Amino acid sequence: MSLIQRIDALLPQTQCGKCGHPGCRPYAEGLAAGEAINKCPPGGGETIAALAQLLQVPVIELDHERGRAPAQVAYIREAECIGCTKCIQACPVDAIIGAAKLMHTVISAECTGCDLCVAPCPVDCIDLLPLTTASKVVPIVGGLAQDAAALVARSHKRNHARRRFEQRNNRLQREEARKQAERLARSQRAASATAATPSAVVLDPIKAAIERVKAQKAAAADAALKQAKIAAAMSRAQLSKARSAFGDAPNEAQQAQLVELEREAQQAQARLQALQPAAGDGRG
Repeated sequence: MSLIQRIDALLPQTQCGKCGHPGCRPYAEGLAAGEAINKCPPGGGETIAALAQLLQVPVIELDHERGRAPAQVAYIREAECIGCTKCIQACPVDAIIGAAKLMHTVISAECTGCDLCVAPCPVDCIDLLPLTTASKVVPIVGGLAQDAAALVARSHKRNHARRRFEQRNNRLQREEARKQAERLARSQRAASATAATPSAVVLDPIKAAIERVKAQKAAAADAALKQAKIAAAMSRAQLSKARSAFGDAPNEAQQAQLVELEREAQQAQARLQALQPAAGDGRG
């Protein structure tokens, strides 16, 4: 097992992004490269201690400016859901099911409590419910497993969450590859149809090259748009989490962080808006 894998095995697998990375595995890669071990609120002091022991570095206090991460599970008030699918797209472990313009619901046993689904919801119909000792859902965050059975159950759920995260990423990559193949096939059919017309005695290699370039540009525009959507959603989620964590009276340092997060969210939204017309033109 590599160092990155050993580090990743110690992380809570909420895939919440509070560490500043788009998932636990990227943070593990950062830790292997020397990043601070105190950026994981879901792991808390337990994870910090385990990372310190593995990496042979001093134990340091959790960076509380990254917000809180209590044991919780998302719940959609289904009567208010408009079926926009934004929460489905935001969920890092595919724990939300539904379809466009149809009601969505959370699979509680699969939810990691990352809260990434809350900010994108345009009608604010998602609640985060605290897990109690009476809950049937196993808490995935650190510091709550008090006996061997609880540790085993938590380890099983973390491994399961990691697999779901990896499976989702693989699925998204397959879908993107399929879309690119379909766009290329359409451009090739268009080129073949042009070559088959009576006025086209031979296939114009320059025109064919232009069509290929157009298809590649369309694929690149779609990929950039998807990344911009993810970045904008993550920026909104981080800003929302910071506002919730800091409360109505943030101190000077927290206010400065809020200003920076607002600036990043505005920039991310501006990049998304700038890309949308270009992506739309590329598909036309």
